[in-house]
Amino acid sequence: MHYIPLNNFRCYDDEVKFLGILKKKKWLVLGIVLVIVIGLGIFFTQTRKDTETLTFISPARQEIVETLEISGTVDALQKARLRFIAGGKITYLSAQEGDEIKKWQTIATIDPASLQKSLEKTLNLYSQERWDWEERVDTTKYRWLNDVERRDKDQAQWDLENTVLDVEIQDIAIKNTRLTAPFAGILTSSPITSAGTQLLATDYFELVDPTSLIFVGRVDEADVARIAEGQTANIRLDAFADETFATTVDRISFASSQTADGTVFTVHFPLLSSNDNLRFRLGMNGEATIELSKVANALTIPLNATRVREGKIYADIQTGQNKTEEREITIGTETDDLVEVLSGLNEADKVLLPE
Repeated sequence: MHYIPLNNFRCYDDEVKFLGILKKKKWLVLGIVLVIVIGLGIFFTQTRKDTETLTFISPARQEIVETLEISGTVDALQKARLRFIAGGKITYLSAQEGDEIKKWQTIATIDPASLQKSLEKTLNLYSQERWDWEERVDTTKYRWLNDVERRDKDQAQWDLENTVLDVEIQDIAIKNTRLTAPFAGILTSSPITSAGTQLLATDYFELVDPTSLIFVGRVDEADVARIAEGQTANIRLDAFADETFATTVDRISFASSQTADGTVFTVHFPLLSSNDNLRFRLGMNGEATIELSKVANALTIPLNATRVREGKIYADIQTGQNKTEEREITIGTETDDLVEVLSGLNEADKVLLPE
């Protein structure tokens, strides 16, 4: 049997106590270092703020214009799709696609021979229905008719009336074998290129008056209440990127239409005064900038110098060297860059301009 001296236990206890003291001192040192680091950070931050130069601007008096930009395309107020009531063989063609057409000019005519034959056939059918109808009347006029006989008589009456309508339609078609232009313009579409071609009743010639060109913009329903007829505007077309064309709001559609972007309304802008040498063409894309409001000699500041909080507008005003205070302001007309100040500032104030 072995015995451990008591002196050895006393040495072990002393070592444990010593390690505990070192551990406590270690955390104490770390805490002191952390406090020093935080203090130095605060000191240098405050020093940088004290030495940092803030940018201030004074409110300026100038004209401010609020605008709305919408996209659209070039279209024409006066355009028409002209077609024959019935198809037929073209015997005369006076113009090709792209040609200028005078008012009342004959564009094309169709052979009336087939239409005349169709009319004769329809007249024969009319005579047949007429004889059937009169025979039915003669055999039934002196007696009462039962329900079946009455229905047969009514049907015969309708058949006779339909043949009368067919005769009238054929007569109109013969009278309309000549297609004329209702107004002067450019033939933008033609289904044929030469006479002797068979034309269907669904084929059409398209005529456009180039003096009636307009720019048709599309405005979102959220903005339609902000525009009105007579407002000035500028048109910029993709084909003439370096030019703008002055115009006005001519008409705002009453009915809306649905697009991939939502509900929109169309707005018409005349282009007549700017369409020299037929520079504008149907389908050209562009943007219209509408002048919504204009204020002369308005007190303005940059829009980015303001901020919104809880429905109120604020700006930071200089009160001393690199010192500011927040002040509530009231604004009016607003653009992408500027805002009109109605109250809360004057020209002597200095407004902080964020970096």
